Amino acid sequence: MRHILLYVLLLSGMQALAQQKVSYAIQLGKISQDQLIVEVKPPILKAGAVEYCFPKIVPGTYANYDFGRYISQFKAFDAAGKELKFTKKSVNQYLIKEGQKIAKIRYAVDDTWDSPEIEGEYVFEPAGTSFQADTLFALNTHGLLGYFKGYEKTAIELEISHPNNLFGASSIKSTQKGNKDLFTAHSYQEIVDAPILYSVPDTLTLRLGKSDVLISVYSPNQTINAEQIAEKVAPLLEAQKNYLGGNLPVQRYAFLIVLSEQLKSGNFGALEHAQSSFYYLPEGNIQTLGQTIQDVCAHEFFHILTPLNIHSEEIGNFDFIEPRMSQHLWLYEGLTEYAAHHMQVKYGLTDIGQFMSTIQEKWQTMHMQFNNDIPFTNMSKKVLDTYKDQYSNVYQKGALLGFGLDLILRKGSNGAYGTQEMMRDLAKEYGPNKSFKDEDLFEKLVQITHQSAIAQFFKHYVAGNKELPLNEWLNDIGYALRDKNEANENPTYALTLGFDFQALSVNSETKRVYIGAEPGINAFGKSLDLQAKDELISLNGLPLDIANFVKSTEEFVQKIRVGDLFDLEIARPNGKGGFDIYHLRAPFERTRMENQNTIYELKNPTEAQLKLRKDWLRS
Repeated sequence: MRHILLYVLLLSGMQALAQQKVSYAIQLGKISQDQLIVEVKPPILKAGAVEYCFPKIVPGTYANYDFGRYISQFKAFDAAGKELKFTKKSVNQYLIKEGQKIAKIRYAVDDTWDSPEIEGEYVFEPAGTSFQADTLFALNTHGLLGYFKGYEKTAIELEISHPNNLFGASSIKSTQKGNKDLFTAHSYQEIVDAPILYSVPDTLTLRLGKSDVLISVYSPNQTINAEQIAEKVAPLLEAQKNYLGGNLPVQRYAFLIVLSEQLKSGNFGALEHAQSSFYYLPEGNIQTLGQTIQDVCAHEFFHILTPLNIHSEEIGNFDFIEPRMSQHLWLYEGLTEYAAHHMQVKYGLTDIGQFMSTIQEKWQTMHMQFNNDIPFTNMSKKVLDTYKDQYSNVYQKGALLGFGLDLILRKGSNGAYGTQEMMRDLAKEYGPNKSFKDEDLFEKLVQITHQSAIAQFFKHYVAGNKELPLNEWLNDIGYALRDKNEANENPTYALTLGFDFQALSVNSETKRVYIGAEPGINAFGKSLDLQAKDELISLNGLPLDIANFVKSTEEFVQKIRVGDLFDLEIARPNGKGGFDIYHLRAPFERTRMENQNTIYELKNPTEAQLKLRKDWLRS
């Protein structure tokens, strides 16, 4: 009897263990009213109340998206099919009182790309979802799948039934049976870190060292295919492999690329994941889009280092409902952006002239659009609310910080050691399963690099707000920043609309283009009383909405003559949550251009400057 009892206990224990998973099922072929139905079978849940939650925010995004907004028809059932009572605690949280009785949960999901009726913060397309029957299903899984609070580490099964003409591309391999794909993951964080793109197959796999790289493309008019993109990114990936030390820290990676005929929000870009990246780009041909694809892919691919191998506890133990932000966006985004451009010039994909043009553009944009009196660490910690409009400075000032740190490290090591080596050493110290403490990173970097000088760099320029000494950094490699006053001794005049195009941004709520900051307004704009944050509506009657902005401005420039009436219609924030409409009118005139600081090569660089430049560029 003892042996039988032991056998029964072991068997029941194994059965319980086998049931410790969360199972999701979605049928793409049964889309109705632009909604998908998700069915969830829970693991064995504890007695008492259980919360089923949807993410407020996900890693890699820096906005409160509240994906629970897109959920409706939520119901929970017991084993007999009887509905269980629940309370909706918040837009993202459902509290089911008798959690142990849950046999199934079912709810409907709207896609984020095409649900303008749902109020709240605009979801950047690479972080969202799109459901187009028989054509495209862009599934960022955090936009469909919730989780049982306290069971985030439980294993996952996701079964997706799909139309026969569609293929599901992802960094996670699936088990396929007919028109059903079964995706498995070790945890909720792993499954939501792996978006899936269902479309008519246009895929290609590159073998890179010991890693497979999948490229999947959706182009509505088939203007670009996976093979063309592979030809563009293959040299890039080879260079990145070498930049990272000769091997990639992943065995499989996926580029999931969606091209759009019309950018609804005026924005495009990508969202990184540990082993994939999801792209939303304007449709065009490989000639016009090639460099954009190369730059964006270079940036996103480097995120396999951060945050996959290097991340703080805020990322390693991410809270999807009440997230804590790290103070190190300069590392996650800024240094990644710098490495993406440094790698290209280092391995001959671009030249140093193009690199310096990029640095110059970032320097100018940083001053035109952003408040650089805010310490970068403060901006990072409060990026979800107080400083949300400053986030994009990570790609400007953040990249310049990476450039300066690299040169300081190389100068202090006789050219032998830079940020490239620093990141490799940092990855060895931590890795995928070990997080650093946010407040300890600066000290740890001093220890790893053995260069105490960088402590002042972090104090003054990352944790402080001292003006970046870009000219000093450029001088170290035989370049300089031409003084703005010197450049304006021989002024030029041009026809302008009153602002610099680099100063423009898009308001994701109103879908209007606006002036980012005061420095982007030129002399003609100031004479019109154009102000920072003014949103553009029309120009001499021509619409300046996102869809028509380029066409209208080009048409205006072709027709306008000096002395003609210039009528710019704008919406100005009134301080009460709304806008007042104004027409700024004046005779059109040529504008004296205040030349921005420009980067140029010194005529007679010293041997020391040339040596450091050579070391900085050595592949």
